[in-house]
Amino acid sequence: MTIQFGILVEGPRLLRWQLHCLQRLLALTDVRAAALVIQGSGHRAQPGESAHAGGAQGSADEYVALPAEMAALPSAIPPGLDFILSFAPERSEDELLQSARWGVWRHEFGDWTHSRGGPAGFWEVYGGHPESAVLLGRETRDPSSIVVLRAGFVRTLAQSPARNRAQLLACAPHFAAQVCMDLRNGVTDCLTSAPLRSTVPARRAPTLMHRALCAIRILGRMAGEGYRALFSHTQWNVGIVEQPITAFLSPERRAPVRWMVSPQGSQFRADPFGVVRDGHLTILLEDFSYITNRGTISAMEPATGATVPVRIGPQPAVHLSYPYLIEVQDRLYCIPEAHEAREVVLYEVTRFPDRWARVAAFPIDTVIVDATLFQHENRWWIAGSEPGTKGASSELHLWFAPALEGPWEAHPANPVKIDVRSARPAGTPFHHNGLLYRPAQDCSKTYGGRVAINQVTVLSPTAFREVVISTVEPYDSGAYREGIHTLSCAGDVTLIDGKRTLFVPEEFRRNARHFLRQALRGVGL
Repeated sequence: MTIQFGILVEGPRLLRWQLHCLQRLLALTDVRAAALVIQGSGHRAQPGESAHAGGAQGSADEYVALPAEMAALPSAIPPGLDFILSFAPERSEDELLQSARWGVWRHEFGDWTHSRGGPAGFWEVYGGHPESAVLLGRETRDPSSIVVLRAGFVRTLAQSPARNRAQLLACAPHFAAQVCMDLRNGVTDCLTSAPLRSTVPARRAPTLMHRALCAIRILGRMAGEGYRALFSHTQWNVGIVEQPITAFLSPERRAPVRWMVSPQGSQFRADPFGVVRDGHLTILLEDFSYITNRGTISAMEPATGATVPVRIGPQPAVHLSYPYLIEVQDRLYCIPEAHEAREVVLYEVTRFPDRWARVAAFPIDTVIVDATLFQHENRWWIAGSEPGTKGASSELHLWFAPALEGPWEAHPANPVKIDVRSARPAGTPFHHNGLLYRPAQDCSKTYGGRVAINQVTVLSPTAFREVVISTVEPYDSGAYREGIHTLSCAGDVTLIDGKRTLFVPEEFRRNARHFLRQALRGVGL
């Protein structure tokens, strides 16, 4: 099946992110542009709509001329057109909405619940909203309603509208190509979903007063973040819940947590993964020292809380965390996160629990954190989150192979998901009643705020879908009630972590030196 689409523009130029969107579309097999329609310049945009395509008052260097092959496209809409991708500032007229099989698609900024309209990313910074969003929607006759085809949610960069805008525009080019990949595979559910109707008015462009007030608010946030960097530091600890991980599908029925002995003030322990051998539980975890500012892997005996260092990871040593454990045919493997070494490596135990040997490096062509290996429907999968312009907690990437030995391939829709609320892996995927569930971090309000459990509804070499069906809040008993970001199974128990804040002198001194260097650099010393 060949998918034909039209392009709706205001004039003979595009913003750079819009060009990237078209390039990703046209890179797909059997997807081609069939028409270029220039929207009439005599119509006035509705308030707040003028920024939808660019998302901001774009500077001239963000614009690029239409490539010659696109400029040469016919201006008449051919019969049998599948969709129109609109980069025009105005919403489409009814005649245009009906001229393509799957309607007119356009990018919208804001989640349409708290805000909508442009400039992209500004109003979330202005209002202090924790998440910023960009949607690809199918237009309806109602200007307050859209059918959401794809959505990306990132944590608001509250100190910079420009950087916040940039991360949103980095999300947008993926969406149209992802929808087309689904359509080629016969997956059309997003096109027929119920429209999202906004009850908030479209935003107008900010006035000088809005921008001045936003700058004042940013200064206040910077002062608050500076204070927290100096005096309020994170300490994680590991806990054991005497329930299988499936119990967290109904978190209101979860059992109490038993926290391990609190780490020293200059230390924290997080990312627990466990294995039961001869009825005895052993936990591997991230053992972080504020003195060295680096994590290592340790093995803990839960009965005593005693730990031993684990020899694992690359040389020279880098920061290690998230020691993901998996047993395959009675062989125990670990994939520690070592993204500073730009590798994802499988290790096998040689002397349990503290000696591990490198077995294989996965041919993953990008840097990822929290690599999570699992098996589903006769395939092996690796899930991970990529550090980048959208942050390490926003994207989900997948790789797959018919066997653990490979050959491994990147999922063609990568990143298959952009959502700071439920993308980054947070522990062990598990099956229950024939369904696959995947714990993920919700870092929208704070890093490691809570865990979302996704039910994976589609997982194949060409498509991916999941939906959040449960959220796991931090335990409100004990000291570690400010966050949770790991949920891993170890036999009939579940391992978690929790965080609290305290004052760490070593971190105070490190950050104070950093601020002093910045200040001296600012005055030219």
